[in-house]
Amino acid sequence: MASITLPPTYGASTLENTKKYLSELIEYISSPLAHSVITSHSNGIAGDSSAVPSIWDDWWNNSWVDNLDLREIVKQLLMNDLSEDAPPSFKSIAQAVQDLSLPRSASENIPQFRLIEHQMFGLTPKKQHEVERMCAFVNAMAEHPNDSQNRRQVQHLVDVGAGQGYLTRNLVDMPLSYDLLALDSSEDQVEGAKKRQQELERWQKKVFGRRKARATKGTSDESRTTEPGSQSEGKSLKAGSVTQATVFVDKDALPTAIDQWIKNQAPSSSEVPVIIIGLHACGSLTPTVLRSFISLYHTQKEEQLAPRAWRCAGIALVGCCYNRIRGIEKDVPMSSFVATHSHPSHPPLQVESLHLHLAAQVTHNWLSDWPAFELGLRKIVFRALLERLFSEHGGKMYQAGLQVGRFNDAAYESWDTYLARAADRLDGVTYDDLKKREGHADEKARLEGYDNAKLRRRLEILHVLRCMLGPVVESLLLVDRWMYLREEVDAQVDVRMVNIFDQSTGSARNVALVVRL
Repeated sequence: MASITLPPTYGASTLENTKKYLSELIEYISSPLAHSVITSHSNGIAGDSSAVPSIWDDWWNNSWVDNLDLREIVKQLLMNDLSEDAPPSFKSIAQAVQDLSLPRSASENIPQFRLIEHQMFGLTPKKQHEVERMCAFVNAMAEHPNDSQNRRQVQHLVDVGAGQGYLTRNLVDMPLSYDLLALDSSEDQVEGAKKRQQELERWQKKVFGRRKARATKGTSDESRTTEPGSQSEGKSLKAGSVTQATVFVDKDALPTAIDQWIKNQAPSSSEVPVIIIGLHACGSLTPTVLRSFISLYHTQKEEQLAPRAWRCAGIALVGCCYNRIRGIEKDVPMSSFVATHSHPSHPPLQVESLHLHLAAQVTHNWLSDWPAFELGLRKIVFRALLERLFSEHGGKMYQAGLQVGRFNDAAYESWDTYLARAADRLDGVTYDDLKKREGHADEKARLEGYDNAKLRRRLEILHVLRCMLGPVVESLLLVDRWMYLREEVDAQVDVRMVNIFDQSTGSARNVALVVRL
């Protein structure tokens, strides 16, 4: 299996090709056009007309964007199939997205694994897909790669950011039956996982109690057999154990928590192999665990140090929620390659919070679920148009204490409905005040050669362009993390990026960073 699958134009996944790809990602994201789109927000543009960058002139002041249906514009952009008279900026962005976004199709090399009835309790179809695929992948990691009988080499797992315990309980349950330490920094999440487990046990007792009562009385436990080809064949018929703990994970807290757990689990053993896993480890948790893993890796190489009661045998981490990264300057970039990269014609890469918010965007389902996409776009544009009514604040109403927050979908039925709901949230501002402000804003726009419809269309397209660049930004973040691991471990250690989940199920963050020692 390739260590990393690059976009087709970069060829095989050699280190040299990966560095070339990473360099071009950095240079494109730092380029004037991409940087201006990424770091401009609809609120700021609507609230301050002077904030429109001159580099947008070819589309901002172009009637082409008004003459086509919005869906057609989005379709042309997503398919990189723009008409000859389309703005050059659009063609440039569409081509860059096609050339620079990492392939995200789910890997076909992950074994099949299906949850049985009681294991699906409380799972949405999306979560069920994620749990099944992650269980299968982790189980394959734990088996000895050179053992024809697939005998398990690793029995102990640590689930960081375990949350409500969906993955945890299915790795511990039969037939996988792992011993697992579930860590989360939120006491509420840990207690929620325990409560959910209790609910599951009550449900199991109720359902299986009924079935047992209906079963033939002469059937004994000893007479039950495992059907050939079932998930339980060749696996444990006894569940594993789970230890849940509230731990704020940092580079030192993680190994300390594992030390205590292994001491209680296997007090007489030495160097118990442990794999660290994470299903959507949120925000800074993924970079933190990666640093902790590298620290453990280097410690394990130091022969003069007394061995621990356990050793880290690998990691499999799927990150998410880039917008929740606590310290951008610490967590982005992680690799020396990205941190020291320079180019004579582009400024150094500067990742801001706006980059991280965009990295979570996906575009593949826009056309297939157009009503949902339109509603989401309307929410962005209506909020931006509200800024226009308070232009004296330069697109920063929040700094003046004017915050409206989020509304339910019904508030976006029309612009007037939204204004009425906004007036309810703005202290000292009535609906009539907002309509009066709207009249002044419309008059100002007419003097500048705009009307509300034209501004709305441009704000819609700005949001589309920004979201289109999201996968490019996420590609940079992912490959930067991969490069960090590659720089820190020995050349013979395989560092992989694996697309575990199918994005069409709704699992947008589908890439795992994987190292097996």
